[in-house]
Amino acid sequence: MNLKSSKKILLLTASVACLCLIVGCANKEQATARPNVLLIAIDDMNDWTTLFDPNNPIQTPNLQRLAARGTFFNKAYCVSPACNPSRTAILTGLHPSTTGVYGNKDSWRTLVPDAVTLPQYFTENGYATKGAGKIFHHGDAGKDRAKNPSFQEFFDMLPTRAPETNHNGYTEGLLAKTVFDWGVHDKKIIDLDTVEWVEEAMDKASDKPRFMAAGIFRPHMPFYSDQETYDKYPYESLKMPAYKANDLDDVSTIARNMANKEFFITDNVLSKAERHPGSLHTFVKSYQAASDYADQMVGRLLDKLDATGEADNTIIILFSDHGYHLGDKESCVKFTLWEKANHVPFIVVAPGFTKAGTVSSQPVSLLDIYPTLVDLCGLPPKDDIDGRSLLPLLEDPRSTWDQPALMTMGRGNHAVRSERWRYIRYSDGSEELYDHKSDPWEWDNLASDPQYASIIAEHKTWIPKTEVPWQIDESKNWIYTRELWNDKPVNEK
Repeated sequence: MNLKSSKKILLLTASVACLCLIVGCANKEQATARPNVLLIAIDDMNDWTTLFDPNNPIQTPNLQRLAARGTFFNKAYCVSPACNPSRTAILTGLHPSTTGVYGNKDSWRTLVPDAVTLPQYFTENGYATKGAGKIFHHGDAGKDRAKNPSFQEFFDMLPTRAPETNHNGYTEGLLAKTVFDWGVHDKKIIDLDTVEWVEEAMDKASDKPRFMAAGIFRPHMPFYSDQETYDKYPYESLKMPAYKANDLDDVSTIARNMANKEFFITDNVLSKAERHPGSLHTFVKSYQAASDYADQMVGRLLDKLDATGEADNTIIILFSDHGYHLGDKESCVKFTLWEKANHVPFIVVAPGFTKAGTVSSQPVSLLDIYPTLVDLCGLPPKDDIDGRSLLPLLEDPRSTWDQPALMTMGRGNHAVRSERWRYIRYSDGSEELYDHKSDPWEWDNLASDPQYASIIAEHKTWIPKTEVPWQIDESKNWIYTRELWNDKPVNEK
């Protein structure tokens, strides 16, 4: 080999090495260029906040502050008005009719052992995944998380630092249990522990893009807040929900059982004087203050994110897993298919995609969070999930969206929410229809009126055609028993 040939080979080798180095650097830059994610999950917050209407009583300036940065979906709906089925659907991208997770005690990991959860998918695609607080449901249904960790690092929600006796004054029955308490709390509220952990985690350097999840437990019962927040909602100016006597006369037995009127209202909170610790007024006052406290925790997370300098490279998703009734529909629970138990705050801030302060009025589902984040972060498409990416609405909130939101509470019980209508079909075949243009509190069930037959027929097409069985353990699911709910869909024999 002559000297000239040797020089050519050396030059070619050097060029290839440089090219490999450039490609390697480009791949590394592409990986690190992926945006961070901050997922904020709130528990039990309904739509009675200033985020939805400045005239609403519950003050949520930090939710409004977040909405001003991106897109607020003012017609967003949970997948199920119960924590476990709702969160399982969000975190697996699978509907309850697909997984069989219909109740709070259903072990989601046992029922869908091969499901790749949202944080797992981000881990598989090069993200550092950390979380704290209530992300998956806790209790028996959440213990599977320890055996099948979805996050690389996780700080579990601490137990409530309970008072010696309930603030609400009840000494017998379920209302005497700490979980069903409400009022001022003079101990450290566990959401502060969660937020402090996330704040510290944000300060730690990472050589990978981050997926950070923060689960805020308030306003979930016990409705606790500090004294200062509680005092922001005085009895003198307390706003109560609209109420119609005998509101449940035009609905079926299953609907009334879901409302569980006897549990909270009859012989309990309605029988107490307005300022009694156990009255409906104090119940509502405490919920409003607890929601306000949750908003303050969101504010701390936003402040910390801004302080890190990473806000411009961070996608923020905020949602509540479902809503809550505060005496409206003769209900003080969440396990119904009516509006207040299902209509939730949902905000997406995605730099480069969303425009500041935009509002989308299309009915959307929290089931769509998983595929939306996959799209926004440029991860490989996930074709085996039920949700649908909201990217078209993020890019243009006025885009056509050709499907309503679907909600499920127990097998065979579904609600379909379009822009104007809420249609409900229960497992015994009973139906409800509400016109939100004229009836926002859903007082008048129109389902029996023949003039709305075509509306019902159109909405009924969105009901799941098949549903996996509910492997219910009645000893654990005290609110979901066969005695209360007929769980056999009418489309099965």
